[in-house]
Amino acid sequence: MSKITFITTNKHKVLEAKAVLKEFDIKVEHLKVDYPEDKEGTIHDVVIKAIQPLANKLKKPVVIEDTGLFFEAFVHFPGLYPKYIFESLGYKGILKLLKNENNKAFFLTVVGYCEPNKEPELFEGKMPGIITDKVFNLDKDAMPYDRIFIPNGYKDTISHMPMDLKNSFSQRAQAFRKLGKFLTKKVKV
Repeated sequence: MSKITFITTNKHKVLEAKAVLKEFDIKVEHLKVDYPEDKEGTIHDVVIKAIQPLANKLKKPVVIEDTGLFFEAFVHFPGLYPKYIFESLGYKGILKLLKNENNKAFFLTVVGYCEPNKEPELFEGKMPGIITDKVFNLDKDAMPYDRIFIPNGYKDTISHMPMDLKNSFSQRAQAFRKLGKFLTKKVKV
């Protein structure tokens, strides 16, 4: 069994990564470390700028992930700042902002893998859908946007779904599956 070190402070991301990478017989070690995130540029830029210094500092291969949310009604918004926007506006503000607007949106995740003194590898996943006009499952332990996001092809928010269903199509699962395939090939070579 292979093992990766996933650096994040978000327990939900760790649970998703573990479930997906289990398919590839890859164990996920969770390392809870804060690191600077330069939010200039794209999500790809955020991952590239953060991961190489982490791999070099820790002297081992590491994985990080960054996810953005994009409302079609607004250019690059909330973009790289979904957590900040949620903490600032809450559900009330977000739903008010999208009232009478195009409610289409998509999540974009970039997972980075980097070994010390090497260039990072990036893996991307995208999940389109819509933002609802009300909040669901406030009593459920879920990421905030999972309560107001319905993926294309589904009738319910992500917060209604069991983890295995979410991991069959989500943007994060797509990106981690690509990482799993990459690491599996790397081991065989």
